[in-house]
Amino acid sequence: MKIPYLVAVNVGLAVILTFLACGGRGKQEAVQETPNEFVTNSSQADGIQRMHDYHFTEEHRMAGHVYAYTIDRVPSDTLPQVLDDEGVRYADNLYTLTIQRDGQPFFSRRFTKASFASYLSQEFRKKGLLDGMMFDKSLPGLNFAISVSLPQSDMIEPLLLHVDNAGGISIERDTRSENDFEEEQ
Repeated sequence: MKIPYLVAVNVGLAVILTFLACGGRGKQEAVQETPNEFVTNSSQADGIQRMHDYHFTEEHRMAGHVYAYTIDRVPSDTLPQVLDDEGVRYADNLYTLTIQRDGQPFFSRRFTKASFASYLSQEFRKKGLLDGMMFDKSLPGLNFAISVSLPQSDMIEPLLLHVDNAGGISIERDTRSENDFEEEQ
């Protein structure tokens, strides 16, 4: 009887930590507490692993403007599937980033792993999934941390997406280490 209690405590702790990490300001609508876990849709017998749909929106004040950004993720059956070393198939993800400035449309674009292909190693172009996008509060401006990872592993290639004042974008590899983040605090 102790095991279910420990599981409930760990799940509750994870939810609290997620809320605290988001600062309690953003609105996250996801089907699960851990947005980057894989699930197989039980209504389909195709055996393809898919991440849950994910929706997050938050406001950011900068240079006298209010920017409201929304990040949406859906697994896509139209993108090429990823096959890992054990033969497990994964659906890659499609992200949509939408930004309003002072309540007016400012930026809207869809991203797939192919959007970042020139910044990825051959292994990550072939076996990686676009599995993460989040606003990066550690940098000035409208910067979004992007992660392409090997499924079910901690191997990632981190990238930065910068949206400029005219709605243009630039992409670069994120070469910061964990020590850089510790020094900023």
